[in-house]
Amino acid sequence: MENEKNDLTAGNFQEMTGLTAKALRLYAERGILTPASVDPDTGYRRYARAQLQHGMTTDLLRRAQVPLSELASATSFPFDRWRETVQMRRHLEDFYLAVAERVTAFDPADFTAHASEAPALDWVGVVLDLDVPEDIEGRIETFTGLAVETPAVGKAFGEALTDLGVGPTDVCWTAAPDTSTRSGGGQLLLARPGPVHLAEADREHIAERVRSSTGRSVVPATGTLPARVEITFTAAATDDPTPVEEAAAGYLHVLAFEDYVRRHRLTAVLPTARQVIHAATWFPLDAVGEPTSVFDVLPAAPAV
Repeated sequence: MENEKNDLTAGNFQEMTGLTAKALRLYAERGILTPASVDPDTGYRRYARAQLQHGMTTDLLRRAQVPLSELASATSFPFDRWRETVQMRRHLEDFYLAVAERVTAFDPADFTAHASEAPALDWVGVVLDLDVPEDIEGRIETFTGLAVETPAVGKAFGEALTDLGVGPTDVCWTAAPDTSTRSGGGQLLLARPGPVHLAEADREHIAERVRSSTGRSVVPATGTLPARVEITFTAAATDDPTPVEEAAAGYLHVLAFEDYVRRHRLTAVLPTARQVIHAATWFPLDAVGEPTSVFDVLPAAPAV
């Protein structure tokens, strides 16, 4: 009873910690900061004076944009780890601001288009779910994992095709599949020339070979690129492009393509570019140069 007399009312606790009444209710519901006692008749909450430090720390951590999921450990908060997370977030924010600034300065006159006719091409591929989370730590962890897993998927897919008697190739590409949704975690298509008609047993063999080798589930896919014109772009090259310039290049090529299609009244086969590499595998260690962004358009109708 003596302890209860020394306890603080919710109002006093708010004044001394900086927490709001709404925050205290939320933290009580989440088990982050539980009142020392709650009057069963009035519902009034009281907090022990020993909880002041926890309350202050919790309020300050929220002001530092620490998510609710991390607040349960406010009394033993990993400050060093969180500082690393904050620094990483700030670095990424600065990076994307710089990329956005570069994209905002887009000028179609800075890009030269190159067009080459290409015949219809049957292809075979696998669709990989990226499942990219929204939080920065999760995204970094996912992309780090993909850097290892995606080449392994490509290798297992190539081995499965060899099992099926599909010969080697000298070109392959990655792209966003037609089924990819912008609002989801994203998908990646790994494709190469190959048979457009696959028996169900062959599709199952491909999926199982990739799953047993990598632990990743993929969906085999086939299709045909129609007779088309392949469009690529070059810009004023720099000897040593910065990471910002490299990141902005993909966006700028899309804008250059949109301008090109509009001016020439063309019809795009795909809304985005294929990342084409002239090699037998998608991620060769001895690749010469970077993948080329190739945009596909239908041939222009002959003038009448």
